[in-house]
Amino acid sequence: MTGEPRSRADGTPDVLVLDPDLPEAHRRAMAAHPALLPPPPRPAWGGRTGGDVLAALTVSALAGFLPLVLALARRGRRPVLVCAAALLQAATAGVWIGYGFAAFFLSCLAVQAIAAVTLLALAGESPVAAYGRRHTGRYVHARMLEPVDAALLERTAQATGVVLGSPLDADGLLDSVANRVTLPRQAWEIAGTLTELTRLRREQDAARSGRVTERISAVLASQQEALTVATRALARRIAALEEYARRTEEAQAVYAEWRTLQDLAEDGDAYRELLSRTVRDPLAADEVGLLSERAIHLREALRDSVEQARQAGSGLLSEEG
Repeated sequence: MTGEPRSRADGTPDVLVLDPDLPEAHRRAMAAHPALLPPPPRPAWGGRTGGDVLAALTVSALAGFLPLVLALARRGRRPVLVCAAALLQAATAGVWIGYGFAAFFLSCLAVQAIAAVTLLALAGESPVAAYGRRHTGRYVHARMLEPVDAALLERTAQATGVVLGSPLDADGLLDSVANRVTLPRQAWEIAGTLTELTRLRREQDAARSGRVTERISAVLASQQEALTVATRALARRIAALEEYARRTEEAQAVYAEWRTLQDLAEDGDAYRELLSRTVRDPLAADEVGLLSERAIHLREALRDSVEQARQAGSGLLSEEG
C-alpha cells in the first residue's frame, strides 16, 4: 500500500496497492515511487542514454582533475564530501610535486576512469522499474484500471491508510496485529478483483467495437449485468472498510482530546499550589479537580468510541481469522 493517495497531472489517482507478500525492501521502494509503475518494457543499455554518457565523462573529468572545485560547486554540498574532495585534491597535488606532471596526469586519469564507470553504473532507470517488471502481477496501480475501478481502488487505499496510520492503531487501542496483517490482504484482494473487472470491461469494449449481432448483443447485456452486480458487491465491501476508517477517525479525535486533558491533569498539583497561594479558598481545589473529572468522562467517551471502531472492523478482520 502506498500512503496518502495523490493525483497525477492527467487526473489519474497515483494509487498503488501491493501484494503483502512482496519482499519488504521492494515493497518500500515501490510504495515510495508509485509513479514509476508499471514500468515500460526493458530499455536498451539499462535505460542509459547518450546524455548519461556525456554527463558521466564531464563530471568524472572534474572529479579526476579538480575534485575540490566540483564539491564546492554542488548545491547543498556536504562537509564530508568537501573534506574528501580536499584530501583527494591534496593527494594529486602531492603526486605532482613528488613525482612530476606525468605521474599526476596518469593518477588523475585513473580517478576519472573510476568515477566515469561509477556514474554510468548509477545512471539509467530506477531500480523500482526493475522491481516492477520482476513482480508483474503483484501490484495494481490506478492507471492500470478503468476509471470506475480506479476510483474504487483509491477509496480502498484511503480507508486502509486511515486505519493503519491512526495513533489508535499505533498505540494498540485497535486490533493492531490483525490490522497489520488483514487490512493489506483485504486491499490486495480488492485490487485483484478490480483488475479482473477492468479486464472484462475492456473485453466488452473490444467486442462492441466489431460487428454486433442480436445474439452478441444479448450476451453482452448479460455480461454487463454480471459486471454491474459484481461491482456493487465490491463497492459494499469497500464501504465497510470506509465505515471502519470513519469510526477510527472519530475515536482518534476523542483520543487526542483525552491525551491533552491527561497532560493538563498531570500539572494539577502545580495549579492547586498556585491557587492555594493566591485565592486561599477551598473551591480552588474543586476548580482544578474539574480537569480530572473531564478526563474521566472523556475516557469513557473514548472507550465507547474505540469500541464502535473495533466493532466496525471486527467483521472485516474476522474474515482472515
